[in-house]
Amino acid sequence: MPLNFQVSALKSQIPTLLIIQLIASALMMGIIWIVQIAIYPLFGSLAPENFEAYHARYMERVALVIAPIMLIEAASCAASFFLGNKREIFLPSALLGIAWLSTAFIQVPRHEALTLATVPALVTSNWIRTIAWTLRTGFLALLVIRLRHR
Repeated sequence: MPLNFQVSALKSQIPTLLIIQLIASALMMGIIWIVQIAIYPLFGSLAPENFEAYHARYMERVALVIAPIMLIEAASCAASFFLGNKREIFLPSALLGIAWLSTAFIQVPRHEALTLATVPALVTSNWIRTIAWTLRTGFLALLVIRLRHR
């Protein structure tokens, strides 16, 4: 009986978890659009002698902003997936997986080898994350709206 109570109490937190995900995803969507439209393209405008130092400072500072948001988003996504309706949360979860995989296997390696000449490739490949976080935020917003009207 106590285990059933604990699981049921956890399941009652699904709306809260979805709202946490929505907030984190919306933050990441805003950040990724700023990165996509302004920050990454402007890397190409840097003077060659300033590029490496600027990029290193950018990487240090941006991690302080995005790492906590991404971790909160991932934790609330995992909890929602395992406690909630897997069919409802599958698409937003898969989109988060795409954003993370793109980060780990495309964007991080590109940043590690970034030069002025490779900035356009960084911008182009970042569309994967931009689209994934945008769609994810939209789907989560629809889920939250549907949940509020049940």
